Amino acid sequence: MSEYTVVVGLGNPENATRLMRIGCMMADEYDGRVEGVTVVEMDQAAPEAGPEAEPESHDRMSRAYGVLGRAGQLAEAYGAKFEGHIAISRPVPEVLADLAQSIDAELIVVGYSERNHPQPHDNSFERLVDEIAAHAPCNLLVARFVGDGGYERVLVPVRERLNLDVRRDLIVALRHQFGSTVDVVNFACSESEAAEKLEELEAWLVERGARDLVNLRVEVRDDPAQAIVDASADYDLVVLGTAPLHEVRRKYFGPVTEHVADHATCSTFLVRTRDVHPAS
Repeated sequence: MSEYTVVVGLGNPENATRLMRIGCMMADEYDGRVEGVTVVEMDQAAPEAGPEAEPESHDRMSRAYGVLGRAGQLAEAYGAKFEGHIAISRPVPEVLADLAQSIDAELIVVGYSERNHPQPHDNSFERLVDEIAAHAPCNLLVARFVGDGGYERVLVPVRERLNLDVRRDLIVALRHQFGSTVDVVNFACSESEAAEKLEELEAWLVERGARDLVNLRVEVRDDPAQAIVDASADYDLVVLGTAPLHEVRRKYFGPVTEHVADHATCSTFLVRTRDVHPAS
């Protein structure tokens, strides 16, 4: 079995430290390593632009080395093995996918952004994060940060067993590394559904050795998306799952996940499993 490897996208210096913290947490929990990567955009200057274009390019490279340097220091403080990478003028989804593929990574960690896709002529995707999600060859965690970044209380809303395994790994790491209190909650539409889901999730958690790590409850609510948003006021983090990708969609994560990510009052982790197509 290959070493557990986490690829961390470090495109935004403002959240690089917090993304690295997640990567180091997972690497430490599963005795793995972190590979940090940042992309430097270089302008294709016209010949008449002259040498005045060079200082800006130099500044961009300096900032990139600075980001990787700080990431390496954080990894050292966590005791995590780390290697940094710089890509020049390549599409971010391509860089992340190629690196993850080449090292057989288990997880990619990136920051959430509502920014439009940097190549608007490509109408397959509205946002960069959706293209990353579509092409990631491994598990993916997209982090939207709110507040000071603590993870004392964690909410994990679930509907089906689908995509629970990768969240189970995250729950274990949060419990062991940060001492988080984790509540696994199902918002059912009826009392009969609630009883069925409680039994199903109880069995799944026991099977995966995670029952003693979480508090499990089922509540009957008409609007699961709004129920999660309402509950987020009492938590530091909500961990949401998404289905495997079976077709390219302009908004990849789905209406419930999108609604919670946009409206939750705490940080959210959007977690999707690797792309697995059912056998035909």
